[in-house]
Amino acid sequence: MTQGAAAFSQSDSADPVKLLVFDLDGTLVPTMEDYADRAAQLMEEAFGTPLAEARLSYFATSGLPFERQLRQLYPAQETDPVAERFEAWKDGYLAGITIASDTAALLESWRKSGLLVAISSNNLELYVDRLARDWPVDCALGYRAAQGSDSGFAKGEAHFRALEQRFGINRSEFLFTGDSPNDAHIAAAAGVRFRALLTDAFTAHDFEKAVPGTRTLSSLAELGGVFATVPANG
Repeated sequence: MTQGAAAFSQSDSADPVKLLVFDLDGTLVPTMEDYADRAAQLMEEAFGTPLAEARLSYFATSGLPFERQLRQLYPAQETDPVAERFEAWKDGYLAGITIASDTAALLESWRKSGLLVAISSNNLELYVDRLARDWPVDCALGYRAAQGSDSGFAKGEAHFRALEQRFGINRSEFLFTGDSPNDAHIAAAAGVRFRALLTDAFTAHDFEKAVPGTRTLSSLAELGGVFATVPANG
């Protein structure tokens, strides 16, 4: 079996789709460009990384919590204070973010058709709860860092397991949509079907390099056409 076929078989199944899971930033709301600008500015100030290089590094590691991005990018540096500055900025920034009416209408139409809709994000739980409070979703899960006896809570296995328990649905009936290659990796590792939403940040080739066989969408509206075919064809 080729690497592409292996990734394909892990992430697709013959089961019908019952739960749509969406990444938040870059997938449901267009926040990633602003995040990248602010993160790059902080990385330049703290670590001397040229702005353009810092911006590329941010996108290359996106899909992870920012504190983990920084630890990965600067393993010999003290990075947590920089992550704290980023989150403090984000608190105010996200107060002005709302879901687009056409995106909300899509989510609502899928719920009315009988599908469940959930958010799985590595944005902080506080921000995810606040953003999605009035959105047409059945559940919104965010990131919580590990601390003491708390092992933390993050996009991937922990979130997918929580969704299985909450709704009594096996992950073979999930369809996860995200906008970063890290989302594709997360889905493949957890055995969850995945569709990549193409944005200016990543191309279809980027996803193919990350997880061979990844299928892409040019817009969320295209996801509606997947439901009739994904049970039979992946």
